[in-house]
Amino acid sequence: ARWVKRQRRQYKLLKEGKVSTMTAERVALLDEAGFVWDSHEASWREKIVELRRYRVRHGNCLVPSNYRPDPSLAVWVKCQRRQYKLYQEGKPSAMNDERIRELEGEGFCWEVRGLASSAVGSALGGTNESTMTPPPHLLVASTEIDKVVRI
Repeated sequence: ARWVKRQRRQYKLLKEGKVSTMTAERVALLDEAGFVWDSHEASWREKIVELRRYRVRHGNCLVPSNYRPDPSLAVWVKCQRRQYKLYQEGKPSAMNDERIRELEGEGFCWEVRGLASSAVGSALGGTNESTMTPPPHLLVASTEIDKVVRI
């Protein structure tokens, strides 16, 4: 764990143009070996894939806070909403325009507090208040999501 942390730190210094023991050759070798330079981004990417799977199964991105099959996904979704709010307020946040576009492309709902199920169904393009049908552009066949998930 220390070695990995040290490699990431030296890589960051190299990218910033500061003195570093990291070399371009070492970067290439580590890249070739599949080294993960940004563990936070890698974790975020794993969760967006899990959210896509959830959307395919459930037709929306409204992961309940008590989602038993994957409680960490529920926590992540809540965190994305919090980070978005901070970003909107101009405060330090892990949210950025790219992540916002990606989440919104999945049909992510930023504000869910106080929404009745009928309002949620309508927001998702449902025609029947008791169903939550996502808009057609968010429907993905399971074979298509397998391709997306492998990214």
